[in-house]
Amino acid sequence: MATPSRPAGTSKRPFAVDDILRWKVAGAPALSPDGARIVCPVTIVDESANGYQTHLWIAPVPAGPADKAAPRQLTTARARDIAPRWSPDGGRIAFVSDRGGTKQIWLIPADGGEARALTSGSLAPAELAWSPDGSAIAFTGKPDANDRGEQSDVRVISRLHYKQDGEGFWDGRWKQIFVVSASGGDAHQVTQGEYDHTAPAWSPDGALLAYTGNASPDADLDERNDLWIIRADGAGSPRRLTRTVGAVESPAWSPDGGRIAYFGHDNACGGATLARVWVAAVDGGEPACVTAGYEGSVGHHIGTDVRSQPGPGGLTWSPRGDRIYCLTTEGGNCQIASLSPVDGAVRLETAGDHDLIGCSLDATARRVACVETDPLTPGEVAVADLGGGGPVAFRRLSAWNAPLVEALALARPERFEYKTPDGYVFDGWVMKPAAAAGARRVPAVLEIHGGPHGAYGHAFSNQFQLLCAAGYGVVYANPRGSHGYSQAFLAATHHDWGGGDYEDLMGALDRALAIHEWIDPDRLGVCGGSYGGYMTNWMVGHTQRFRAGVTLRSTCNRYNHWGTGDIAYHGARWEFPGPPWESPEFYLERSPITYVRQMKTPLLILHGESDLRCSIEQAEQLFVALRRQGTPTLFVRFPGESHGMSSSGQPRHRTEEMRHLLGWFHTYLGASAPNGRAREAKE
Repeated sequence: MATPSRPAGTSKRPFAVDDILRWKVAGAPALSPDGARIVCPVTIVDESANGYQTHLWIAPVPAGPADKAAPRQLTTARARDIAPRWSPDGGRIAFVSDRGGTKQIWLIPADGGEARALTSGSLAPAELAWSPDGSAIAFTGKPDANDRGEQSDVRVISRLHYKQDGEGFWDGRWKQIFVVSASGGDAHQVTQGEYDHTAPAWSPDGALLAYTGNASPDADLDERNDLWIIRADGAGSPRRLTRTVGAVESPAWSPDGGRIAYFGHDNACGGATLARVWVAAVDGGEPACVTAGYEGSVGHHIGTDVRSQPGPGGLTWSPRGDRIYCLTTEGGNCQIASLSPVDGAVRLETAGDHDLIGCSLDATARRVACVETDPLTPGEVAVADLGGGGPVAFRRLSAWNAPLVEALALARPERFEYKTPDGYVFDGWVMKPAAAAGARRVPAVLEIHGGPHGAYGHAFSNQFQLLCAAGYGVVYANPRGSHGYSQAFLAATHHDWGGGDYEDLMGALDRALAIHEWIDPDRLGVCGGSYGGYMTNWMVGHTQRFRAGVTLRSTCNRYNHWGTGDIAYHGARWEFPGPPWESPEFYLERSPITYVRQMKTPLLILHGESDLRCSIEQAEQLFVALRRQGTPTLFVRFPGESHGMSSSGQPRHRTEEMRHLLGWFHTYLGASAPNGRAREAKE
C-alpha cells in the first residue's frame, strides 16, 4: 500500500505507526527541595522484550532562561524505575523498581552511584513518603495473607470488588502503611485492619502519619473514603477525621501541623461529583470545603493515548500556610493553581495551551516542576517560577523528543466553541491533514473520549496524528459529562447516556462541518474507546451519517455489564437508575445492542481479552449480532491486554491496533492509509 507523500514544500515526513514506539514518555517529575534539580522518570520501548524500560533522569534548573544545562541519565538498569522522591536534604532519591524481578524501594545518591534496595519480599511497595528528618520512608504495601492451608488455583470469591482492571483478581491481601529506615532493615507495619490504607503523609514533626481508607464492611459498595491519622510508630488506634461521605485522596499537612488538606467531594452526584479541595482540622471538627465556589476541576483530567492516566498531582502548602497549590483543569487546559485555605479563592499561577503532568514544588513554594505536553509534543520536563504577579509560562529543560518532533509533519488542532440548545458551552477541536490542500475535500473522523467524565484538551494524541497523517481530518469535543467546565455540566449525564451527550456530539460535528468546508460531509467516520466506544456503538444505531466506525474496549449491553465490569456497579448510583433488575426497561433502552437492527455502518471492534473494566463478552455480543445480520464487521482480540492497552499495552499490540484502525477507515472512507489492515471484512 502506498505511503502518503510528504507535504509540498517541506522535508518533514508523515507520522507513522511505528513512531508511537519511538517517544520518550516522561512521567511526573520531582523537584529537589532547593529547586535546583529535577528527577524525572522517562519510559522507552524495549523492542526485544516487547515491553518497556523506565529510567530516572536528572535535569538541572538553569539560573536564567538563557542558560542551558542538559539532563543526564541517573539509572540505567533494564527495569522500570518509577515514583522518585527526594530526601529532605536533597542528597538521596528513593524510588520503586522491579529490577531483580519484584517491586522494591531503592535508594540512590542524587549525584549518582550505585542504588541499593531498602525492602525485600512480596510487599510490592508504592506511594513513598520521606519522614521530615530523612531518617525513614513510609509507603503502602501488602503483607502476606494468613496461611490459607493447601494451595489451589481455585478462586473462592466473597468480596464484591474482587477484581481490578490492570491488576487482575484480588489476592486476599489488604494494603497497609509501613515505615522502613533509610539505612535499611525490616519494614515496620503501622496500620492494621481489613481494608486498604493508602496515601501516607507525615506530619511536620514526624510523629503522625495521615492516610486514606474506608473501614466500613460495605466499603466495596461505593468509592467513598476517609481521612485518618495514626502515630508513626503504630502505637495506639487510628483516629478518623472525616465522615465517610465521599472521595478523599492526596492528604497534605499544613506547615504548623494543625490542618490537613485533601481532594474530596460530598458524593452528591456519585462519580460525577466535582472534586474540590477540603481542609480538616487535626484536633477535630467538621471538614470544610474551601473551594465550594470554584467551578473548575481540581486535579488532572485530560486523557490521551501517550501515557496511562496520571494521578491528580497532589496538594502542596506554602511555607506560611496561606496558599495551597495544585493542578486544575479548565476547558482544554491543565494549569497550576493556588488557593486560599481561608476563603477558597483560586488563582491560576500558569498560562498556556497545554496539559501538565505532575505538580512538584520546592521547599519555598516559589518554583514548580511539571511535564508539559501540547498537541505537537508528547511531553518534556519544565519549570515555572511563581509569584510574579500573574500567570507565568513554563520553560522546558529537556528535549528528549525534539529530534522526532522536528522530523515529523504534525497536524495542529484548531479550537472552536459549541453552544447547546439548553445553554451549555464547551470546547471542540478540528485537526486538518496535509491532504486537504486547495479545494480538495477529505474524509474526517469524529473521536469520542472515555469516561464519560474524562476530557480532551491541548495534549498530544498518537491516534489523532496518525489519522491526519493518513489523510483524515479529526474532530473531537468535550460534550456534557466532561471535566473542566462546571458541576452542572459534569453531572448532566444523569440517567441520560445516549441523550444529551449524543446531541452534543452531533451538534459539535455539525458546527465543525460549517466552519471547515474542506471536510467531506459524505465521508465521515466515528471512533471512541471505553465510554467513547459505547457512544460509537450508540451512534451507529441511531444515525446513518457515518460510513465507518471503530469501537475500542466498549460496552453494548448495559444490563449485563453491570455485573461483569470491575467497577460497573458504581454507575448505578448516578449514571443509571439503580441496578438493572430495578429498571430493566431503562437499561435495555440505553444499551446500543437494543438497536442492532439499525446498525448498518461497517464497524471494527477492538478489545483486550484481559479487560476487566469492560469485559470482552461485550465485544463478543456485538460482533455476533452484527455478523448474524450481515453488517460488515471485524472483531480483533488482543490476548493479555487490559483496558489501558492503547497507552500502556504490549508495544506490538499497540501498533497492530493502530494498523487495523487505519486500514478500516481506508477501506470504508477512502483516504490513503499506510500499512493498513482490516480488509478481511470485505470477504
